[in-house]
Amino acid sequence: MNKFVGAFLAAGLIVTLPANAQAQSEDAAKLAEAHAIIAVMFPPAQRAQMIEKIMRAFEAQIRPAVLHDAMGDPGLKAIVDEYSERALKLERPVVQEHIPAMMEASAVAYTHEFSLAELKDIHAFALTPSGSHYLSRSSAILNDPEVAKVNTEMALESQATAKTLMPEFKDKLVAYLKAHPDVAAKIKSQ
Repeated sequence: MNKFVGAFLAAGLIVTLPANAQAQSEDAAKLAEAHAIIAVMFPPAQRAQMIEKIMRAFEAQIRPAVLHDAMGDPGLKAIVDEYSERALKLERPVVQEHIPAMMEASAVAYTHEFSLAELKDIHAFALTPSGSHYLSRSSAILNDPEVAKVNTEMALESQATAKTLMPEFKDKLVAYLKAHPDVAAKIKSQ
């Protein structure tokens, strides 16, 4: 009986090994297709500049909502503008450092989202002039005036909606910090 079980397990292992190798081969093929698509979307030589443009566009579109009530004051606006520029300068190296990981994570995400056949189709499209233009410019859509306008309006409206929660939030926060002076001291020291 032990010989039978051993032979059965060995047969199962032999059948399983090629299936695992085939799955690994397909995963590698999917990842290669995803990398090729991302290389069209974010050409390696231009990635840093493209990511920075996206960051600047996003920041410019949400900034009005962050301090909407106070932005009518030129002095406050100058302080916020200076802070934003300094923050972007400090953030730039951090973002640059993470770009390779972002691209790799995106490629892996594509392998989760799309089949090998779909990735091959997308890659084939990416290799056409229209596909290359579309994919390389898709992140630039964020800078389009119409998209920027809607994003800014949405941020302002979201901010106004969230403001309705502020009094209750403030009351709960103050009550918590009064009940937990150690947490309040820790926040103050930071």
